[in-house]
Amino acid sequence: MSKIDSNLQCPACQGLLSPTVLSCGHCHIRVEGPFQLNEFATLPAEDLHFLRIFIQCEGRIRDMEPALGLSYPTIRTRLTQLKNKLTGELEQRATEETPKTFSTEEVLTRLEKGEINFDQAMSLIKKGSK
Repeated sequence: MSKIDSNLQCPACQGLLSPTVLSCGHCHIRVEGPFQLNEFATLPAEDLHFLRIFIQCEGRIRDMEPALGLSYPTIRTRLTQLKNKLTGELEQRATEETPKTFSTEEVLTRLEKGEINFDQAMSLIKKGSK
């Protein structure tokens, strides 16, 4: 069985495709419904490789340098970017799971305080105007 990239896009609208059918190769039972991917399943292959190396090196960045052929500062930067990406995924899921509308003033206040970024603010404002 071949592996499928979880970041496949819809050929019609370019939105991300999500799994809707699970099946057992042994007894052939099928379960259908909307399934949600975890934050790791949506990472590109490059980020997953980085995480595998991180785990193999037990989080020791100095050990990751020869494994990845990257410098310490580059690995630190990539680690921070990956952390931010995963944190953003978790925040987005929390927002999707508990939809709450905010007034434009509330959104701008949260943006000003640094609680949310510009894209999140725009998304909240758009949700509130519907």
